[in-house]
Amino acid sequence: MSAVRALALLAALTCALPALLTPHRVQAQVTAATLPVTKGRYRIPYATGTDVRANNDHRNHPAARNRMDLGGRNGGPYTIAAAGDGWLRIIEDDNTLWCPNVDPGDPNPCAGVANCCEADNASCNSNCRNNYVWIEHPNGEWSKYSHMVTGSVANNGHQVGEFVQAGAALGTEGRIGFASGPHLHFEVAIPDNGIDSISSSGFLVNDADPGTGSFPDEDDNPNDYNRQNRVIAFCTGGSAGIWLSGTQATAAACAQTCSAVLSPNAIAVAGSVTHGQANLVTPTAIFRVNTGAGRAVQAQTRVTLQPGFVVQENGFFAASIGACNSPGSAIALRSLAAPDGAEATLATIGTPVLEAGGLSAHCQDDGTR
Repeated sequence: MSAVRALALLAALTCALPALLTPHRVQAQVTAATLPVTKGRYRIPYATGTDVRANNDHRNHPAARNRMDLGGRNGGPYTIAAAGDGWLRIIEDDNTLWCPNVDPGDPNPCAGVANCCEADNASCNSNCRNNYVWIEHPNGEWSKYSHMVTGSVANNGHQVGEFVQAGAALGTEGRIGFASGPHLHFEVAIPDNGIDSISSSGFLVNDADPGTGSFPDEDDNPNDYNRQNRVIAFCTGGSAGIWLSGTQATAAACAQTCSAVLSPNAIAVAGSVTHGQANLVTPTAIFRVNTGAGRAVQAQTRVTLQPGFVVQENGFFAASIGACNSPGSAIALRSLAAPDGAEATLATIGTPVLEAGGLSAHCQDDGTR
């Protein structure tokens, strides 16, 4: 499997037609209001032994959905760690300015604080930039780590292009840039055009329907979900790896073990986000993903989708192959996201299969997609 860089089966468009793609091109084409989910599961992005809490989750993160704010607990400083193996693609490490919001509870947050500019102070906030790192993972997803302490990435000896392993120390939790206080802004995405989808300020470009947001390069409409960002599944804590605000767990290396078989048989309802994993994943014929629901599954050896499987309009489904409790590999069934006024269906004349070592499928394009 290591020789296979990436395979995608265009299940929503045609069948029995594998396509060879570079890792960052294996991506979902989804519409607003869908809930794209990461292919696999990531380690908590802090040093082993750190107690971590989710302050904001994919539903309520300020300015943009499908991103998270995490914070170390019970004494710092806290070391930020790589959530998965990958290549360091962008490092911004020399910014020094903190730009907090002014609120009734703290009308003068910069009083007595060096290198501080209130977020609404136009005389200095133009110089406010985040410190951040972007990592490209072998599964085609990218992760971002923001607000780290000035120089802390360089102090760990890191350089752009370097390959790091999951758990490698990246930097130190901080508050550089537009931040309420010390924390880690963490996100996982499949950039539409790789590194070219990331602006000079480190933000994903056009990560929304055109015209819906005013925040630079992004969508800040709370009723939209970003298309490139993924709801993050972790190998520790949460409900099947999905964290909500208030979730707490201790960072640790991911144990790559899971159940033998997963056979989802429930309807994924609007607003739900789930991630399932097993050695074999065999959803039953009645399994379906409704409008506004997101579902991802990962198997170590095989995913089999039964005839009758349906993704409704504005629903999201993805399947991939990879070790359990890992981000997975670039071998993936192309994510299904039904267009407006239609459903993504699998015809009843075959059984689409995704497995380690290759892909095979038998179905037909009957116009419903």
